[in-house]
Amino acid sequence: MPRNQNPDSSSPDTVAEVPAPKPRSFGVNHFHLVGRMTVPGELRYTPTGKPVLNFGLATTAAGVTTFVDLVAWQGAAETLAKYGGKGRELYVEGRIATWTREIDGHRVKQVDLVVESFQLLGRRLAVAGEPREEPVVEGAT
Repeated sequence: MPRNQNPDSSSPDTVAEVPAPKPRSFGVNHFHLVGRMTVPGELRYTPTGKPVLNFGLATTAAGVTTFVDLVAWQGAAETLAKYGGKGRELYVEGRIATWTREIDGHRVKQVDLVVESFQLLGRRLAVAGEPREEPVVEGAT
């Protein structure tokens, strides 16, 4: 039987109508970045006591460097504040979040890259006048 021929038709020239595939929307909201911290940020706390850290990351691809602002919350914020710092290489995963606020009577939309997980890579670059503190993993063999 020829391809796409309707098996129920009596005529061999009748071809089954195949519906076009419907467009799919996956709604993926995820990013992966590798880079070095540029602005270490300051660990702050919300009025409800949640730690938050805003920091910068420089990523380089094909010889072009892009500077990205990120935000980390809770445990990630505390760990990055303690062991991160200017020059620290990171692998970061997260999601994009948008929110609106009002400034001087104007609504302003802001986009945040929210860190959901990260990994410290290599060692932090030495910065003049700053002590280098590296994380110690207890119980590792």
